Amino acid sequence: MTQQTAANPRFRYNAAGLDAMATRRVLIDGDATFQAGQFLSHDNDGLVYTEASDSVDIQYLAMENVATAIGNDTTRKRVAVLTANDILEINAYHATPASAVFAETDVGIRYALYVASNICYCDVSDTDHDCFIVVAPSWVESPYIDAAADTYARGLVKILDTVINAEST
Repeated sequence: MTQQTAANPRFRYNAAGLDAMATRRVLIDGDATFQAGQFLSHDNDGLVYTEASDSVDIQYLAMENVATAIGNDTTRKRVAVLTANDILEINAYHATPASAVFAETDVGIRYALYVASNICYCDVSDTDHDCFIVVAPSWVESPYIDAAADTYARGLVKILDTVINAEST
């Protein structure tokens, strides 16, 4: 059993056959800090913000790090536009590390978003704030890299269409 190093989600492929994500330059909230791969969305003021745990309103994937607050609301950054067909690789989270795994029985299960220290995870202990649906554990597609017993394991997920198309409040 290996403890995987937590990293932000990354694009693996698109179920509709697209091989890349569309990108867009958006206005970033001047107080926001984030890392590449972190989930973002618009608020009703038109600026892009980071997502918190249990969020059900995700629109973008950050493509670069913003380590310190920019200090203005006029700076644009490039982001990837998420669709419900995008398959992302993401680490599992559970308060008990030995339970932070993806099993074959998780395929089709809906889980929540968990965010800690600017890293986004799939919270395999939270089925109350549906955000992702598990497509496959990474060890099924990459057995030479991942193992079934890995903790903070990686899995392939899709973001639910209702999350991508949620109304910002």
